[in-house]
Amino acid sequence: MLSEEKVSSEDYSSSLVNHASNYMPKCTCGSPAKLRTSNTPRNPGRSFFRCSKYNTKGLPHCNYFKWVDSGHEKDKETFNIESEMSRKEEELHETQAALHQIEEEVRSIEEEVRQRKEEV
Repeated sequence: MLSEEKVSSEDYSSSLVNHASNYMPKCTCGSPAKLRTSNTPRNPGRSFFRCSKYNTKGLPHCNYFKWVDSGHEKDKETFNIESEMSRKEEELHETQAALHQIEEEVRSIEEEVRQRKEEV
């Protein structure tokens, strides 16, 4: 469960919010849901709807909660995989360049050895 301390109380302004504001769900208690933004480490910047009476202390409250972007977790996982793949590709290119340089050095040394053998 999200706590008040971990969730921004500021209204979130972006194109996602503009799109989401066209669909403002009502809570099971009948109150309009408010659009909020998560500041938790697990869901930073992620928008969600919650009841204005959500988790209020000493008052009747509603537990309505809904993420605006239900596909966020998959997108985040895809981003992480693509980032890791990009890092691995960069590492591969660096390793290939180092290998190419070593192969050139070996050829140079082999050529030097061959020339010295001919001199002897």
